[in-house]
Amino acid sequence: MYRLLIVDDEPLVQIGLKSMLAKELADKIEVIGTASNGHEAWELITMDPPDIVIADIRMPVMTGLELLNKSHKKYGIVPAFIMLTAYEEFEMARQALLGEAVDYLVKIELNPETLTKAINKAIQRIDEFKPSTGQKEVSPSESSLEDLRQKFMLKLFNHLTGNEEVFLSEANRLNLRFDYNRYIVVYGEISSGNSASDADSSFTQAALDVYSSSISMAREIISRHAPCNIVSIDIQHFAIVFMFNEDTPVAGTMDLITEALENARTMISSYFKADITFGIGSAVSAPLDIAVSYDEAKTAGQQTDAAQPVRLFSHIVGSNRRSGKDKLITAIQEYIDLNLNGKLQLNEVAEVFGLSPAYLSVLFKKSTESGFSEYVNTKKIDRAKEMLLSGDMKIYEVADALGFESAYYFSKVFKKVDGHSPREYIQSKSDM
Repeated sequence: MYRLLIVDDEPLVQIGLKSMLAKELADKIEVIGTASNGHEAWELITMDPPDIVIADIRMPVMTGLELLNKSHKKYGIVPAFIMLTAYEEFEMARQALLGEAVDYLVKIELNPETLTKAINKAIQRIDEFKPSTGQKEVSPSESSLEDLRQKFMLKLFNHLTGNEEVFLSEANRLNLRFDYNRYIVVYGEISSGNSASDADSSFTQAALDVYSSSISMAREIISRHAPCNIVSIDIQHFAIVFMFNEDTPVAGTMDLITEALENARTMISSYFKADITFGIGSAVSAPLDIAVSYDEAKTAGQQTDAAQPVRLFSHIVGSNRRSGKDKLITAIQEYIDLNLNGKLQLNEVAEVFGLSPAYLSVLFKKSTESGFSEYVNTKKIDRAKEMLLSGDMKIYEVADALGFESAYYFSKVFKKVDGHSPREYIQSKSDM
């Protein structure tokens, strides 16, 4: 690997370069640090000389040209310098080339192709001057471990992790920390702004490049604000798991997270011309409940738009989290009561309320102490009893009116709920 230092007084340029390098040249380049001026860079170079330096020509304290000349006097032509310029700085760029910089890049025209070309020039010089530098064998172990971590987190999001003991044991083997006691999940969606309407447009190489670069930039910006873990979901979506402890007020943490997300949105929009939205779930205290916060974040994310690109789940269900959830459950129960003649499948009801089926199932169980299907069946059988005792309908007619697939299945559910078959129930009431 070739070790590279980025020197620029614009944070956006630093982040953009790191993102492009991570995406285009991850197998060759390791970014060992960043500096905001030539003086900071010189201190880093003298402590641990890199192979390549990308430096802005015009910076405060010490310019890029001054840094180039100082480095060459002490170390020779390695570190290899690539200079960043504006259009009006061509004379300075010429001086840089005379000073044996390997190349210069005009900032406004900077793209993966021009950057890769300049890096390859620098590598050629390094290999000629220091043949032993070369690239080291890249061990696949770390990337394989990261793949396993990503898959592990996806299992967690989908409620597929088993009990807490098994979960923590597997997390420990993957060197994933869950020793915090507060977690908040954010669900992000990236759009490259492609106007193509066909379903395959999301899978173009351009969209892949935007997604990869945006994820890299988001990680760089957001991780500065709070400990977090970023997980790729698909070509447009990703999740961020924020971790903190209970001595940090949740309200303050939410403000911190919102600020970090807004900063990431601004940077990504400016640099990659991509639109990005975020849904934020509620804080949970147990690692296994991260899946609940994820479901909430996804629900909030589905209700974002250009006017509200960042939405909190708590704002959707009510300003008070507990009462908000109570209101949501009450609304779902009322919907069930009004639609007992339908099948009332979990997926369909979840879609009506903009929730994921997994989250609706968890929320229902916690709020009512019964499963969703159990609640629906109980309400249907209560209504069936009223209809059967009216004397106007036969058993198969009641089953059909309440959306059961057959009279046999209706009788089976009836007996499970009431302990009697429909006929036994009618007979018991007739004998009274």
